Amino acid sequence: MKNSLIEKIKNATNFTDYERDSLIKRLEASAKSGLIFEAKEEEIEKDLAKKNTLLKEINAKKVGATGIEHRLIEGDNLHGLSCLINQKESVDIIYIDPPYNTGNKDFKYNDHYVDSTDEFRHSKWISFMSKRLKIAHQLLKDDGAIFISIDDAEHARLKLLCDEIFGNTNFVANLVRKNKSGSGHDSKKIAVEYDYVLCYAKKIDQLKFSKEDAGAEQDPKYKLKDKHLNHRGKYYLRDLDYKGSYSRSLDYAIIAPDGTEMWPGNTFGKPNTWRWGQEKFDWGIDNDFIVFKQKNGKWKVYIKQYQFVDNKNNKRQRLIPHRALIDFSNAIGSNELKSILNQDIFTYPKPTALVEFILDLFAHNRSLHILDFFAGSGTSLHATLLKNRADGGSRRCTLITNNENKICEEVTYQRSKKVIEGYKNKNGKLIEGLSENVLRYYKASFGK
Repeated sequence: MKNSLIEKIKNATNFTDYERDSLIKRLEASAKSGLIFEAKEEEIEKDLAKKNTLLKEINAKKVGATGIEHRLIEGDNLHGLSCLINQKESVDIIYIDPPYNTGNKDFKYNDHYVDSTDEFRHSKWISFMSKRLKIAHQLLKDDGAIFISIDDAEHARLKLLCDEIFGNTNFVANLVRKNKSGSGHDSKKIAVEYDYVLCYAKKIDQLKFSKEDAGAEQDPKYKLKDKHLNHRGKYYLRDLDYKGSYSRSLDYAIIAPDGTEMWPGNTFGKPNTWRWGQEKFDWGIDNDFIVFKQKNGKWKVYIKQYQFVDNKNNKRQRLIPHRALIDFSNAIGSNELKSILNQDIFTYPKPTALVEFILDLFAHNRSLHILDFFAGSGTSLHATLLKNRADGGSRRCTLITNNENKICEEVTYQRSKKVIEGYKNKNGKLIEGLSENVLRYYKASFGK
């Protein structure tokens, strides 16, 4: 039936060629599960795809003399990404903050703003993103990851698009970012104080994330102290009696201080056992890891769980995976940018702490190459410089942004230049530059 309908549409005379092609594409894709959109090639992007791309350095805009080299590329990001592909480059981390396509003149396609009344609003955005993400996928190293800021306007479609390009098995997490608070909200129904950062790996089995300190020093459950405080820290008591998978080797008698015989679960046999075997328990007694307590005439035995040592008395840092709920306010990003440029010039710049959080996921590697091809105000480079200064890393950052309304020259470049050379903030305080860095400025140009 679908094929006969396609034939009727082909022979119909009341459609334009574009309408006919669009309907046929929709029908052909209708049996497919996933994202369906109009992938019409607009003239400007068609021209970019046809031409050879080159990077031309603007030597007069070089910042710094020696140090870690970073790049700012002025040009359409599809054009700039093509340059990197042509140079056979690869990157470890990609962070982008693309237009959210809210319908409020935040997204341009083919040199025209896409507003909320455009019936192809979402298709245009997906088509625009698809071309760029496909190149990003090529640029990403096998053990790398991409992070994309987005909100509810396109979150669901972006997730489906990334599932297609990166593979749904390479989905890592949907980070939920608290981005504001207070009385001012866009929604009239529910106060929305969050957006998202979607994360995908290039190859999930090769991706390695660092973990964060569990914060045992501030954890309130560690309340008790003993003579080992300086070495082991505080502790809490953990019941040695355990109900789980049964093991005969963990079911043995323990003699209480008054000579009473104790068994897990108060009796021999299933289901209870001790958490530790006999040899480990004897070690715990000898090394003051075991506590007996009597209540209502019955004995209980506990393990001392310390803050700073494991159950073999070895020093350790308690590490846990980073959490998907994060809190990095846009207001902080706005204040950072205003402090550097002394003016409100950019809407909702992301705070450097957000990008530093992403870099912390890769704390095991301090020599990464970071790419941001929606560079905007230059947050990604600023965060990279701060992180390198903090931990002695040698991370490199490449930014790509167009120069519409002179954003590249007057915002991205000026911010990066000031951060490297030093500047006076809005209060007149001199901020020391991160001078161990070099910024090289390029323009993406067409070759013959």
